[in-house]
Amino acid sequence: MKDLNEMQMGALSEMGNIGAGNAATALSQLLNIKIDIKVPHVRVVPIEKTDDWFDRADVKIAIYLRVMGEAPGKALFLMSPQSGQFLAKTLLSRDKSPDFDKDEMACSAIMEVGNVLVSSFLVALTNFSGILMQSSIPAMSMDMLGAILQGIFLDNDEVGDTVLIIDTEFSGTSDIEGLFLFLPDGDALEKLLGVFGL
Repeated sequence: MKDLNEMQMGALSEMGNIGAGNAATALSQLLNIKIDIKVPHVRVVPIEKTDDWFDRADVKIAIYLRVMGEAPGKALFLMSPQSGQFLAKTLLSRDKSPDFDKDEMACSAIMEVGNVLVSSFLVALTNFSGILMQSSIPAMSMDMLGAILQGIFLDNDEVGDTVLIIDTEFSGTSDIEGLFLFLPDGDALEKLLGVFGL
């Protein structure tokens, strides 16, 4: 896909901010903590340039969903292990941080949080564009970011050439950080932008 112009990036930023608002409301209700989420940056990056934006050696928790509908692709929410432990500990009303390798309940809690966050962004994309997008059941992985992304890129045989990256900035708690990624299949991103004549 060719480089996006200012109007196209503005439309994507607006979608991202709507999604962040939805996600903040849902997460606040889930955790019973007032949380705001801002989107300082939205970028569309060629897949081969992702190394310029990510440290592939970083260990991350990834909540991954397949996106189906008129603009299919792959969506994931990335967070640090510390963020995941805080979320699971808060959701499960525990004093100690969980061990995700051994604690299935903690993993389920994190997948539910990721599902809420990713779904919030997908609902915003759907509502803003009018293009139907539905998500699969979430899956969770904790690994080096390079291994996670490699697995996502190879998940099926129709891989687009770009990644939509939405930075998220949480306030209300200092214990959560996250990043939303949408990897559109084929021309899915062009379809989303096309409804605005962009």
